[in-house]
Amino acid sequence: MTHYELTIGVYGRGEDPNHRSHWVFVLSAPSSQFGNILNVQLLDLDRLIYQFERRDREPLQSQGWEGRFMVANIPASKYREDEAIITREPAPRNGTSRCQDWVLSCVISLEVEEIIPSGMSEWVGSLIGLPSAALATRVGQRWIPVET
Repeated sequence: MTHYELTIGVYGRGEDPNHRSHWVFVLSAPSSQFGNILNVQLLDLDRLIYQFERRDREPLQSQGWEGRFMVANIPASKYREDEAIITREPAPRNGTSRCQDWVLSCVISLEVEEIIPSGMSEWVGSLIGLPSAALATRVGQRWIPVET
């Protein structure tokens, strides 16, 4: 294996600005039907408290997914470092940040460590809050739809 794909999975349509799509990181081998999911789960909606969660070998065509979009190809030699950077990012607990904000914080850290290309954090930041249909249009060729 020469590389893995780092994508951002999108759950839900996110058409209500108060209930945006849920974003997760997906690390998977190219063309694989399974991937490792790294994300923050909402524990308390009123206080916006999240907790980190990892799920291994999850199907990439699950119900509830709108699709996912490509962030970068990660060299196999950088897989563990990539995973560690994401795992270390604190889950939101400040009453304002949400899962998409956490994903952006991770992207910034990955960019700083030169795991992903420069400029990705600005690009991902411009996608926050978009409904999934608009997101799919905006990311274009990077969008990987769920097969129905």
